Amino acid sequence: MDRSLSELRSPRTELVVATDTPGDRALEAADTLVLCDPYDTTAVLAALSAAGIDRLDGVFSLGADNPPVISAVAHRFGCPGLPLETALDCTLKDRRLEILRRAGLDVPRFATAASVEETVRAAEGIGLPVVLKPSDRTGSLGVMKVESPEEVPLRAAEALRISGGRIVVEEFLRGTEHTLAGFMVDGTLHRFGFADREYGRKEQFAPYFFEGGDTLPSRLTAEQIDEIGETVQRGARALGLDPAVINTDILRTHDGRVVLLEITCRITGARIATEVMRLATGVDPLPNLVRLALGRPLDLAELEPTRDRAAVQRFQPADGGVVEWVGDPRNVTRRAGVHDVFWGMELAPGTVVPPYRGGADVLAGVIAHADDVATAEAVAARTLRTLPLRFKDAAG
Repeated sequence: MDRSLSELRSPRTELVVATDTPGDRALEAADTLVLCDPYDTTAVLAALSAAGIDRLDGVFSLGADNPPVISAVAHRFGCPGLPLETALDCTLKDRRLEILRRAGLDVPRFATAASVEETVRAAEGIGLPVVLKPSDRTGSLGVMKVESPEEVPLRAAEALRISGGRIVVEEFLRGTEHTLAGFMVDGTLHRFGFADREYGRKEQFAPYFFEGGDTLPSRLTAEQIDEIGETVQRGARALGLDPAVINTDILRTHDGRVVLLEITCRITGARIATEVMRLATGVDPLPNLVRLALGRPLDLAELEPTRDRAAVQRFQPADGGVVEWVGDPRNVTRRAGVHDVFWGMELAPGTVVPPYRGGADVLAGVIAHADDVATAEAVAARTLRTLPLRFKDAAG
């Protein structure tokens, strides 16, 4: 969960939270807490049944990229929601790219492969460098850049092991990357957030990509953001995402192409939509997310910005080592401009921290805000440099 939902409850509302990580936010928000794997439909339905839940009025997801599960649970309980096939179309990378390509949207050149041999042929046809992506995985798990013919078989085998049997081979494009968040209703996209993705250290852990966080406001002009919004609206229509909450990843090439990397029917995660964007604009999308889940009309006035500040989220990547001592990062939040500091994984003395292999290998993160981006970035950088954490040296 990204944040507490306590303020959304009325005296007659009961909130059921299904999670495999029952942290403070989930415990605070839930009337009923159900422990299960939120990415496994069968596990979710079984856990709800075991908890005696026989009625739900609405279903939505926070902090989990699991639209097919949400659709299946909504269908089981007769709640508003997208068809399962639509959720799969916008979750499985190969299906999503094919639908967008057929609709005339600009997407990376790609091919789908189910074996090492097919991956080799696809890479040869597209031309190196290419990006390998497990079709059914999220959080950049198994996403790798391959630059030489000798690397392709090894990296293909790794991506196939992680995937459910299919990987996408994409051309590697350069440009700036951005996140757009919004609601799609009656064919119209109602944008409530737009952020720049921070990739200054993108290839530090090659062949894996490192995303350093998100930044608001964007460096793009209003006209450029509107152009991206129009492209995303076309993509959402092609995928049948209506009514739906929309999360997108977009690459804008140096020559001005707007390339769709991802469109899916979930709220932007990693606390971006619910906290980072809200700090910058004052827009809280959660009440409208609940209205959408219940099949009620949106209150579009709540999507209008009420403030104009800078907000950033920055991550510290894990890079191996053994923890010697760890403190409470929340003590750092007393500093001006620090909204929150948090560990990205469970840490204790003796914890063996893995080398970075993707978005799940984040050591820590910070959300900071200020009057301007440069100040917010400086606050975030200073905070990450003073984390209450010490590793054993090589001799130890």
